[in-house]
Amino acid sequence: MDKDVKRRELIETLKKLLAIDSTTGREQEILAFLSQYLEGLGFELSKEYVFNDRYNLIGIRGEPEYLIATHVDTVPTWDHPYTTEPKIEDTTIWARGVVDTKGQIAALLNAIKDDSNAPCAVAFFVDEEVGGQGSFKFHPPKKFKGAVVLEPTDLKIANKQAGSVEIVVECFGKCAHGAVPKKGDNAIDTFIEIYQTIKGLSYLKTTPKEFKDAGLTLGKLEGGIDCQIVPSRCVGELDIPIYSEKDKDELFSCLEDLKKRYNFNYTVVYMDMPCEISAEEGVVQYLAKAVKKEINLEFTGMCAWTDAANLMKKGIPSVIFGAGSLHTCHCPDERLDIDDLFKLYRIFINFLQG
Repeated sequence: MDKDVKRRELIETLKKLLAIDSTTGREQEILAFLSQYLEGLGFELSKEYVFNDRYNLIGIRGEPEYLIATHVDTVPTWDHPYTTEPKIEDTTIWARGVVDTKGQIAALLNAIKDDSNAPCAVAFFVDEEVGGQGSFKFHPPKKFKGAVVLEPTDLKIANKQAGSVEIVVECFGKCAHGAVPKKGDNAIDTFIEIYQTIKGLSYLKTTPKEFKDAGLTLGKLEGGIDCQIVPSRCVGELDIPIYSEKDKDELFSCLEDLKKRYNFNYTVVYMDMPCEISAEEGVVQYLAKAVKKEINLEFTGMCAWTDAANLMKKGIPSVIFGAGSLHTCHCPDERLDIDDLFKLYRIFINFLQG
């Protein structure tokens, strides 16, 4: 097929996916679309209910050895100017969910349509953006040699995933008139000192090269009423990466030491350990072979949590791969290059053909 014709077809498929609101909790419509699409391509489908009427969709055609999996839910609009109607300019498409992960799905759907005889297994999960319960409750319908989890990796193979600890830090102080702050104890000042201490942890200053863009994120901070009142309370939410068991120990040792010096509490909201598979693992080599036919082969690490973590806990060696850049996801400039979408499609064709 002519490259320009295929590009237009990929865009049309992607536009159909983007037109469906699949914000977490509202995945049913896009799953119905996928069911109809896959059914017409000879897939045996099953639904795996996760919450009430919300379900994972699993499809199998033939006798595949590997699973291709991703999630269908997206984060809310969060000020993205293009939601169900994308903006297309030159070779770029802007839209909420275009990278995370509807572009990945569009490339996959076209590949399994154009190679209609290839064995293939797919799993579309719900709830990845909130609790990850879709992949957590997934029961593999057969034994797979490995899985490819579709997430944005700039078309690099991510065989490592960072862990993370999300905590809520609540600091306490003493109220006083803002003109005499020395009579009070500023809870925001306390939080800042705690934050800077955590940020200065040795392992966070020597980030592994495959996670060079990772780091501590202060995502939310609340405290104070007015500059004329010394704040007596401050609450901050932190997402802290960890790359090993040793890093986790260093982090929690630091927190306990800080509690001896400051008046604060912390609550662990979520924690997941890092995971990885060898670059020599079968699924990695199988994917690498498909990639090398189209582009230069590069490896990287995935800084964010993905469904690969749950699949690996189920004994399925999993690698993370896809088009687009993680840093644009969840942001108002989430966007995907059409050339990369086409490259991803071609890599899927190679993967299916083996």
